[in-house]
Amino acid sequence: MRISAAMRQAQGETWPALARRTAGLGFRGVSLAFDPQWRDEDLIAIRQAFDGHGVQIVELACPCNVLTRSADEARGNVAFLSRALDAGALLNCDHAVTFAGSRHPDPRQPLAPHPDNWLDATWDLLVQRVWALLESVEDLGVRLCFEPCPTTTLNTLDALSELMADLASVRVRVALDPAAIFSAAAAAQPAYAVAEVFSSLGDTIGIARATDVRLIEAGEEPHAEPAPLGEGVLDYEVYLRLVAALELDTPIIVKPQGSDAAYRSAHAFLANAAKRAGVQ
Repeated sequence: MRISAAMRQAQGETWPALARRTAGLGFRGVSLAFDPQWRDEDLIAIRQAFDGHGVQIVELACPCNVLTRSADEARGNVAFLSRALDAGALLNCDHAVTFAGSRHPDPRQPLAPHPDNWLDATWDLLVQRVWALLESVEDLGVRLCFEPCPTTTLNTLDALSELMADLASVRVRVALDPAAIFSAAAAAQPAYAVAEVFSSLGDTIGIARATDVRLIEAGEEPHAEPAPLGEGVLDYEVYLRLVAALELDTPIIVKPQGSDAAYRSAHAFLANAAKRAGVQ
């Protein structure tokens, strides 16, 4: 298991400086926001910068609306994700991560709730578009990962499991975010719920997010909502043991933070939880 973080360049920060900062914060893996304008020579320079500090590029973040209603946007998404999969090979990065997206007609709201998000026809379109993308690009060992989102069709454990079953390809994996799929019932029994996630998804989990969730009991019905890392109910000793037990070396990734101090705090929390769990 590799403790990693989503890092973004500060204004004027070079790739070697970002790599040095990432390593200095204690992270052995990094998630980068993919830029389709990167040339091959840029990719090689980025990889060399992080390799020089012992940091592996574990994720290319490639958010786009795969389920867009716009034919032009759909074609652009294929080009974007195809280039990301190619770039991953040059960066020695195994995962390009995106979202299923939304059928909302406003292109500025790619993750907006919409009743069409849960139609059978929408599901069929998602599977069709993923297969079309995979058939259009060479298999270079880079996996296309889908991250759940509460407002879209991939918002439950059952939906993620069904997608993995319908696609049945080692080229497609899950970017697990417990906070995005935990219901109030799951948050009430977090150790059991996280074990159920890994029992259902198993080695289809390509990366894991370091997120947390809290149970809110105000009002008529309790509900779950995201919480800052370490301030929720997720049992991190169980979570990290299950991540470490996956077949491949699976990164656990801290989401973007507002300061280096926040990154240090997140790393310390994960490192201490791993130590208590007996995870290297």
